[in-house]
Amino acid sequence: MDVMPGEQIDDLQYNGLQIIQKKGLFRYGTDGVLLANYAACGLLESGIFRKHKGETPFRILDIGTGCGIVPILLEGKLRVKAPETRVQLFGIEIQEEVAQMARRSVALNHQDAHVQIDIGDVREAFYPNASFDAITMNPPYVRTGSGLLSDATPVAKACHEIVCTQETMIARAAKLLKPGGLFYMINKTDRLADALCAMRESGVEPRELRLVEGRPGLAPVLFVVSGVRGGGKNLRILPNINLERGTDLCSM
Repeated sequence: MDVMPGEQIDDLQYNGLQIIQKKGLFRYGTDGVLLANYAACGLLESGIFRKHKGETPFRILDIGTGCGIVPILLEGKLRVKAPETRVQLFGIEIQEEVAQMARRSVALNHQDAHVQIDIGDVREAFYPNASFDAITMNPPYVRTGSGLLSDATPVAKACHEIVCTQETMIARAAKLLKPGGLFYMINKTDRLADALCAMRESGVEPRELRLVEGRPGLAPVLFVVSGVRGGGKNLRILPNINLERGTDLCSM
């Protein structure tokens, strides 16, 4: 596939998957890879695929998908580790240029039959309520009124709560999840209290929490959390994720 000016194709180092990125647009980082791996591991270990019956595929939505790193990598992981499961992944992105680039990455990986990138605002009635079995989310790190912001560039929109707040995204995710549906997100540790409160208030009960450290002895800077729509109050705190050991959580 030919790339456009300023673009490059990067190797995701998993089963031949690649992704198109462009200078000046938000580029994926460890957080996106970690979220995809965390969700893949959580879905596989939950047993939810064994409970999924019927002809309808298991539907997963990535909110604010950006370059498409989460659905692309998550589909690749599930295709290898759960090949018998019919899975349909969706990514929604409000910035058209970014979403179009993600669509071309999907085509580059021949995932068109299983991954769909939509352009739109998830806060609107883009999808029917209770239409997804699982949702992933990597919301903007910097809350409204915090941090330095010179203009609303594509990168700024991805990192700052210019378009949508973390709490609004969680509330919308709760409505889009089916009862018993699973929720996975990653964010900076200073957003943890807000995230847990927003999840419970929206009806997604936090189920598992792990802090992410660069190496032992350093304070964690990220967290990953999973939840269940309508689940019981039973939050487990698991050992920290050490990035020196990698991001493939299923092998840890």
